[in-house]
Amino acid sequence: MEIFREIQFNSDGIMIIRYSYMQMIRFEDIVCVYTDRPYLVIVTKEKVKSHLLQFSIKQMIDILPDNFCICNQSTIVNVDCLTVWQKRKDEYWIQLITDHEFKVSRRCKNALRDKWRFIYKLSEME
Repeated sequence: MEIFREIQFNSDGIMIIRYSYMQMIRFEDIVCVYTDRPYLVIVTKEKVKSHLLQFSIKQMIDILPDNFCICNQSTIVNVDCLTVWQKRKDEYWIQLITDHEFKVSRRCKNALRDKWRFIYKLSEME
């Protein structure tokens, strides 16, 4: 997997650049972004393709649109790609359309749940 050292972005997506190679990733195609220190991995819908970036999670959440939300300190998810919200014992977990599963931190739980409920107009849930 190649490591991309530069990104540019606009209202449609992110342009990842490595020397003379450039690729556009549309925001709507991004399922999640998570850390694999010291890199970020961008998972897309297309063949569950991953891209490695030298970029911080904080920098990434600042450029992503409103349908993205931090799930825990090392994961950003596209709320449109969230399929399952589940409580296991005293922890909350989510599952995405790519079958990736992530634990939801206590600090991020309410914001993520509220954003998911707002997008899908869901009623109150635990």
